[in-house]
Amino acid sequence: MQVHRSFVFFGTGEFAQAVLRKFIEINRLPILVVTAPDKRAGRGLKLRPRPIKLMAEEVGIKVLQPESLEDKGFLSKIRNLQPDFMVVTDYGKIIPPNLLRWPKLAPLNIHPSLLPKFRGAAPIERAMMACERTLGVTVIIMDEGIDTGDILLQSTVEIGEAETKGEVEQRLADVGFRLIIRAMDEFEDLTPRPQSSEGASYAKKIRKNELWIDWTSDAKSIACKINALSPTPCARTYFDDRYVKLFRAVAVQTDAKAEPGSIEIQKDRLFVAANNGLVEILELQPEGKRRMKASEFLRGYCPRKASSSKPSV
Repeated sequence: MQVHRSFVFFGTGEFAQAVLRKFIEINRLPILVVTAPDKRAGRGLKLRPRPIKLMAEEVGIKVLQPESLEDKGFLSKIRNLQPDFMVVTDYGKIIPPNLLRWPKLAPLNIHPSLLPKFRGAAPIERAMMACERTLGVTVIIMDEGIDTGDILLQSTVEIGEAETKGEVEQRLADVGFRLIIRAMDEFEDLTPRPQSSEGASYAKKIRKNELWIDWTSDAKSIACKINALSPTPCARTYFDDRYVKLFRAVAVQTDAKAEPGSIEIQKDRLFVAANNGLVEILELQPEGKRRMKASEFLRGYCPRKASSSKPSV
C-alpha cells in the first residue's frame, strides 16, 4: 500500500478551489490550507469567508489566513509542521524565501500556462485574450522568481472558440490536479528542466479599465476578450443607454462594412459590428437582470448601438 506524502496547500482563487476539490474527492487531504484573509463585500461590507476556507473546514482541514507570510504568529503556528511538499496555486501572494525552504522535499507550484509563457497573476485570461487556442498547465519547483522555477511536468489543453474562462479554468484545474499528484508520487524519478528564456511573457493582473469593449478593435480579439473575462470580472458595454455584461461571443468574418458598434439583429441572433467583422453575442446580462442567452434578451429589447460609454442625453 502506497503511503502518500504530506503537503500543505496554499491557494485562494477559483482555480485553487477546483484543485483542492479534487484532492477532497479522493480523500487525499493536505495537513493545512493557507489562504488569504476573509474579505468584506456587499452593501454592508460584511466580512465574508473565502469559499476555499469553507470547503476545507467542511472536511476538517485546518485553515490559516495570515495577513503576511512573514507574520511571526503564523510562522510559530506552522513551525512544528514538517510537510514533504508545499503545493501552491492561485494564492495571490509571493512566497518568501524562508517558506520555500520549509518543505522537506520541494515547494511545488501548479501554474495554468505553458511556462515560460504567461507567467504572473492572470495567465488564463491573458492567454485567452491573446486568442491562444493551445493552453496548458505546468508544475514547477518554486524559486524566488515569479513562476520561473524548473519545470517538472507540463501538459497542453486545446480550447474551443466559444469556451469561457470559467469552463477552461475547470479543465485546466483537472489537468493540474493530475500533474501535481504525479509530481508528488514520482518526485525522485522526475528530472527538472530549467525554463527557456525564449518566449517568456508576463500575464499582468486585469485592470478595471480593460473590462470595457472597444468596438473599433477587430472582431476576433473582441470575442476572445469577452470569453476570457467570463464569468468574472466580465466584459461590459452599453447597448444604447443600457449597461450590459457580456459572457460569451464568437467572431464572424464578413465582407460587409458597418460602423463599429452598430448592431445587427437576424431573427433571434445579435451581432455587433467591429473593425473587420462581426461579433455575435451569445450570452449577456442586462443591468438588474439575470444572465441570459441573446435570443431571450431580444424578445423584449432591440438595441441599435453598442458603445464603451453611456451615450449623453
